[in-house]
Amino acid sequence: MQWKTVMRADGEGEQILFKVGLMTFKATSAETNGQFAFIETILPPGARVEPHQHPEAEVFYILDGEITFWIGDEPQGTISGKGAFLSVPPHIRHAYWNHADAPGKILGMLAPGSDGGLESFFRQVGVPLQTGDEVPDLTRSVEHLHEEIARRRNAGLSRTNPLPKP
Repeated sequence: MQWKTVMRADGEGEQILFKVGLMTFKATSAETNGQFAFIETILPPGARVEPHQHPEAEVFYILDGEITFWIGDEPQGTISGKGAFLSVPPHIRHAYWNHADAPGKILGMLAPGSDGGLESFFRQVGVPLQTGDEVPDLTRSVEHLHEEIARRRNAGLSRTNPLPKP
């Protein structure tokens, strides 16, 4: 594998609807020879990532909105607004929540990138968007996104595994 030059404009990149928002892969680990993955995520109001940890380091840069982060054993979250930067070392417990009534947008980096890590998890759990697919209204609550993901999954299953006719 070779590290490739990657240039993507606003809105370009592989897109996945994930339980916390719309993820756009600006650079994948396959494109960076496993060095990192770079992902822009739009978080609808109420989107929450539960406490977790993983072997990749994770970096966040807040592009828009206010997101509350918990890192390590911090009992109270830290509100992070536009321009804030957070770095989470590997295996450190962390969580975040878009507590605002408007969407938030973060730019995240996973390092190293890998086929078996978080990047793969996002693809396995999320619903891929194809060019021309409608993006759900991310100004609505995260519950609306969850309903839309379930609807798209069910529609995909019915196309690939139709029920037998009576």
